[in-house]
Amino acid sequence: MKMKKKFRILFSSLFVLLLVSIADVSHAQDQPNIVLIMADYMGYADIEPFGSNEIKTPSISDLANQGIKYTNFYSAAPVCSPARGALLTGLYPFKNGIETNVGKNHTGLTASFPSIATKLKKKGYRTGFIGKWHLGYTELSSPKANGFDYYFGFNDWSIDYYSHKTFSGSSLYKNDSPIEVEGYITNVFTDNAIEFINKQPSRPFFLSLFYNAPLPPLQAPRNPQDIRDKTTWFSNTREDYVIVIENLDENIGRIVGNLKNKGLLENTIIVFTYDHGGKDYVDHGELFHGFNTLWEGGIRVPLIIRRPHETKTNTVDARLAINMDVTATLLNAAEVSVEDLDGVDLLSNNIDKQRVLYWRYPPKNMNIRPQFAIRQGKWKLIHDTNSKLLFNLDEDPSERKDLGYRFPSVKDRLIKKLELWKEQMKN
Repeated sequence: MKMKKKFRILFSSLFVLLLVSIADVSHAQDQPNIVLIMADYMGYADIEPFGSNEIKTPSISDLANQGIKYTNFYSAAPVCSPARGALLTGLYPFKNGIETNVGKNHTGLTASFPSIATKLKKKGYRTGFIGKWHLGYTELSSPKANGFDYYFGFNDWSIDYYSHKTFSGSSLYKNDSPIEVEGYITNVFTDNAIEFINKQPSRPFFLSLFYNAPLPPLQAPRNPQDIRDKTTWFSNTREDYVIVIENLDENIGRIVGNLKNKGLLENTIIVFTYDHGGKDYVDHGELFHGFNTLWEGGIRVPLIIRRPHETKTNTVDARLAINMDVTATLLNAAEVSVEDLDGVDLLSNNIDKQRVLYWRYPPKNMNIRPQFAIRQGKWKLIHDTNSKLLFNLDEDPSERKDLGYRFPSVKDRLIKKLELWKEQMKN
């Protein structure tokens, strides 16, 4: 009898554990998968959903047609590292300490400011980073140290599309070790992304797929003899730029197609954006200036969000937004607290219409006079060198007509808000 009682107790315990396990798996499967795709150094109007008639991007267009297109979306910075740091931490660059591009002598991103990957990993997600990191070169600032289970990419600002050597001569990494592979780098990153996705049988996954395309050197697909060095790195044309972007679009289509084939598409949030605006061969449409500036061409970028079971397709959202909002939106979707972030959930209807966005670039410690900008509603004030200029972006997205003399009270209000924001900064 004692044996039967022990057996019943053991059986009951195992049954309870099985039910808990089934519940955990069921909950995990209810959580959305997330694919966060970033392009680099592009023009606002260089994809079809945002105005391109020259460059064909049907895969990106499909995402926009099936989701939401944000037309007043901004990067937190006009250069790579601070834009990426803000997106991954959900914090303004001055708060996470990454206000300039990270070089080999900089600390970069560390666990002091937990990344979205760290937070999702605690929630049960398997996390992967593929592509351009540019947030540090040390072990403490690596993707693996910042919440990513898997890393395949490079640490520098750009990479040869065929030799896979960076501008400074470093290599691709798989996790923490250098690796040599063959192939066109955009295709290689996509191959790895598909492999990562296909290894997720039951756990939800978070994939950051940060392409270097279309950064220089702009090497076209199907020409593996086109190896570059520092003397030819910037020997490019607009035609090269177009071909590289169209290949990027094809690879995004491969990602979406694989998700569909695996039955994962309708439980996956897909986000597409840029890190910041570009220059040289880009088309910014009406926007002025570009990379390295706080004018619209440098910081206003496309954002597309396709979410599972989206009922409002082919939707345009013109509310003010910034890339920390993407962090908050994705964490909220995974039921992770966002109270400590600078972003808001873009899928919420409770966004303050009078919210204010701020920028500073670069920080004072670069010995370069920083630019400042502030936007509230239709108004944007930019402080560039000795000028403080006020623009109505609803009527003048090109920032050609300074209206400070006509609306001095608006200008004074924004200047005061900007000065209060500056006081929050330590340097």
